[in-house]
Amino acid sequence: MNLKITARDKNFLIAGGAALGLYLLIVLVAQPIYAAQKRADQQIQTKIEFIKKYYEILNQKPYYESKNRVNQQTRAALSRKFLSENNTSLATAGLQKILEGFARQSGVTVERVRVEKTKTLQQVPAVPIELTLRSNLRNLTQFVFRLENFEKFLLVEEIVTRRINKADPEELQTRILVTGFIKPTDTAAPHKI
Repeated sequence: MNLKITARDKNFLIAGGAALGLYLLIVLVAQPIYAAQKRADQQIQTKIEFIKKYYEILNQKPYYESKNRVNQQTRAALSRKFLSENNTSLATAGLQKILEGFARQSGVTVERVRVEKTKTLQQVPAVPIELTLRSNLRNLTQFVFRLENFEKFLLVEEIVTRRINKADPEELQTRILVTGFIKPTDTAAPHKI
């Protein structure tokens, strides 16, 4: 078998071989290099975005520090609203002293003081005290006004008033139940930045 290759066939074979070689070069060499480069570019871009977000967060540090200071001031202001004693018996005695001081300032006579059982309202320890008072309407109003405007949070749970002297309708006997609150001890420590 004698094959005769003409110059034209030879040119076609050379062109076909060059095309096949170019195709194999593209498929086996260029495409994997291009894909690897594309993955590397994506990883670099991801890391650049991460660094940008990190710097954005770092640039907001003064904002979060100021928010933390405001939160600490708010916590301090709220803690001043609770009775200063942590023990329920001491808190009850302190609340009783406060209420008797208000009674003296308002011109109200305290006839009887009864300490009720300590309870918990919304996970906050509370100490209730029931007072029986003798006064006129103006002095009773002053007493309740002092309770409402006191720096500590006091809750008037119940007020029962009755007239005790038919000749003097201004003379009243009042039973009032006042609850003071103790700062909860299981508060979490403030977070630091």
